[in-house]
Amino acid sequence: MTTDNQSFETMMHELENIVKQLDNDTVSLEESLALYQKGMALSKACEKTLKEAENKVSKLIEDEADDTNESKSE
Repeated sequence: MTTDNQSFETMMHELENIVKQLDNDTVSLEESLALYQKGMALSKACEKTLKEAENKVSKLIEDEADDTNESKSE
């Protein structure tokens, strides 16, 4: 499983499927552990993607504020 080239939406969908599988009582312990590990990796990848998006939005807001302040001072 590689999460580097998956979209956020794809990773979230896969994570939702893992949660559904873990809720199933018929999943073996070994399979549950494997699903849990995969889910944790996806969770970390989603968190990283969200943090990167948050940083981009913050940068855009800062840039917009700088542009607005420069326009007012002219």
